[in-house]
Amino acid sequence: MGGLNRNVAAAAVGLSITGCADPCFDDGLAQGGCPSVETETETQADTDETDSAAATESASASGTDSAGDTAGSGGGGEFECPDFDEVLLPQTPTFQLVIDRSGSMDEDFGGVSRWDATKQTLTDPQMGIVSALQSQIRFGVTLYSNPMGSRGCPTIDALAPQLDAADEISTLLDGHMPMGDTPTGESLELIAADLLADDWPGEKIIVLTTDGEPDTCEQPDPETDQEIAQARGAAVDAVTSAHANGIRTFVISVGSEVGEDHLQELANAGQGVGGGEPDAEFYVANDTEALVAAFESIIAGVRTCTFDLSEPLAPAQIPDCELLVNDAAVPFDDPDGWVQTGDTEIELQGGACGGIQEGVVIIELNCGCEA
Repeated sequence: MGGLNRNVAAAAVGLSITGCADPCFDDGLAQGGCPSVETETETQADTDETDSAAATESASASGTDSAGDTAGSGGGGEFECPDFDEVLLPQTPTFQLVIDRSGSMDEDFGGVSRWDATKQTLTDPQMGIVSALQSQIRFGVTLYSNPMGSRGCPTIDALAPQLDAADEISTLLDGHMPMGDTPTGESLELIAADLLADDWPGEKIIVLTTDGEPDTCEQPDPETDQEIAQARGAAVDAVTSAHANGIRTFVISVGSEVGEDHLQELANAGQGVGGGEPDAEFYVANDTEALVAAFESIIAGVRTCTFDLSEPLAPAQIPDCELLVNDAAVPFDDPDGWVQTGDTEIELQGGACGGIQEGVVIIELNCGCEA
């Protein structure tokens, strides 16, 4: 849903004047045979009016008024109007939980294995994320690996997204154990393709949960800097492609064995963060409690809190701008308000972001420059 911008321009219309000389007469129906004659003074008047109309039209097209200010500049004389309206409608989102099934997921994680901690976080009847939210969110799960001796790589075991999926997800997790390697890039390509084929109208999100550096089907044990870079690049490319097709990706490291520089690359690619923009958040969990918190944080922010403007918002305009969420004013540059994150981008933070996650939400930015 994009913002709705309304720009109105007015154009002057020139009038032409004709007259008759004796002995002709004009009966008002153009039946008197009287030729149309313009005096020199009238001709000049027509020219002046035409020039004035053209100037008005030119000013309207260029966004300037008679005083030379740019339309919608708020008096600054140089800016277009960045006002916008956006309506967020309730939808049931889809979360595909992508879980690294490599052998290292069997290692200790505060008294339980990483694998068991992940199962508990998702499907425990009392504390499981899926168990608690399965009626509001479509959950699917994909386990990926490259077991030694496997004929196909990557090996994918998946449950398609659905409501009330806790029992099915628990059964899938119970039926598999960690083994093999971590072909993250190739696996994400297949998973994103399956999600794109799903015709559900709500937002689609991948949550990647992994405990190790990626490898590839061609090189399951990368050792050189070049091999490591290729494996990382394949994962980042897959996440970048998914985002380009409308699928956001969040990343959780189970343990601290994945390089934070790679986690940051994945997180930025998954949220479409470009150069010069604030980095996206990634999650590192070293125990079950932190793993639960990571999933809760991701799922609580299913609606994006970043919005694009159709026109740049200049710093000089901000004091004249008011952001409303369901008619309630949101403060600028506040931890629970809104900030500018780019020339044509704003973001809701903290409580303001949390406040738009449910129901019908109307967001309006008015900078006082409507025509």
